[in-house]
Amino acid sequence: MKLRGLFILFTSLSLSACNSDEVPVRPNGRSLIIHEPSEAIKPFPQAQTFVNSIKPNNLSQEELNNDVVNYYQYWLKKYMRESNGQTPGGGYYVRMKGTGGDGSEITTSEAHGYGMIVLALMAGYDVNAKKYFDGMLNMCYQHYSSGNSKCMSWVIHESEESQYRQASATDGDMDIAYALLLADKQWGSDGAINYLQMAKDVIAGLRESCLSSSSKRMLLGDWDSDPYTTRSSDWMTGHMRCFYAITGDELWLEAIDEVYLMIDELTDKYSPQTGLMPDFVVGKTPQPAPEYFLDEYKQTNHYSWNACRYPWRISADYLHFGGSDAKRAMTTLTDFFVDASGGHPANIKMGYYLNGKPMDNYSSAAFIAPVITASTTDVKYQAYLNEGWDWLNRFVNETYYSDTITLLNMLLISGNWWNPAE
Repeated sequence: MKLRGLFILFTSLSLSACNSDEVPVRPNGRSLIIHEPSEAIKPFPQAQTFVNSIKPNNLSQEELNNDVVNYYQYWLKKYMRESNGQTPGGGYYVRMKGTGGDGSEITTSEAHGYGMIVLALMAGYDVNAKKYFDGMLNMCYQHYSSGNSKCMSWVIHESEESQYRQASATDGDMDIAYALLLADKQWGSDGAINYLQMAKDVIAGLRESCLSSSSKRMLLGDWDSDPYTTRSSDWMTGHMRCFYAITGDELWLEAIDEVYLMIDELTDKYSPQTGLMPDFVVGKTPQPAPEYFLDEYKQTNHYSWNACRYPWRISADYLHFGGSDAKRAMTTLTDFFVDASGGHPANIKMGYYLNGKPMDNYSSAAFIAPVITASTTDVKYQAYLNEGWDWLNRFVNETYYSDTITLLNMLLISGNWWNPAE
């Protein structure tokens, strides 16, 4: 039975976690997320200037904002799609078919988290941003994980049928929880949707199933039982600070300390001249995972399609919160990239061995955009940042992955990605 068009009040009680021996069941459908129009409290552009960082100085703030708007319009038209109606209540999703799963999916929790962050930040410019956000939230809520129902299934099947639900992926839920914190500050939580409570519920799911209380490491998803397996692209230390701010749970602070300890240990042993991180890390004493880890691609032990996001995540922590650990990590890494690219960001290659040798001759925005963000962390990179922004602003039409990473990094570089913990 299709429930599209049926409106039932949301209650956070229905976000209860499953017991370890119980698979969550949805025989009659979950409560639906109701879209309620509301004015943006922090409308785009916020155009903030972060302490101890820089922006491109070859353009005005207005020009930076306009560049973001133009890229957002391109991204929205190319990737935002509406539910086929099979999902109870319908909604929206970021189309990424063919760039993350086996080809039968229309989106992933990763794409969902990215899109929800973008929409929360673009509210005020885009009058439909909240409608899209709430629709994405309903899709996320209806397609929950088979492991912990507070988390999202890492894929939504092209049929949108619930029988294809799978376990979670940590990065998607971290971004979804963070996006809900942005939504709470953007639209408030006193209306039909209590964004703050939903954020707390997802954070609780992450705490229960994706953060090891023994190793203090972010695991790969609610299916992962190895306390030492982690992915460098999940080291969202800025997110973790926000999760601590809202919950008071000091395990998030311990998780941050563990991230920077791993960075120091891996850099000292495997990449002292580059600061590069491997895609996946294993072992009590952190070390790169073996090749073809989890049956992915060969270079899972080097700086490849997961780790390319690492500079963006650590730089976001520095821009929003400061800190010598983040600064040190990004200085080593950015110094390497400036030298390796001959001072021109467009020359950054699509993957590197940890010793700094490029894997390929090609370039991709997924690898370039996060390094340009890292160059905001010190004034000595000003010329590199200026040239990098110009490159980002004219380089479009790759894949969902590269284009979305580009937009998110443009929002951060331009000061239009603000801190929900403030």
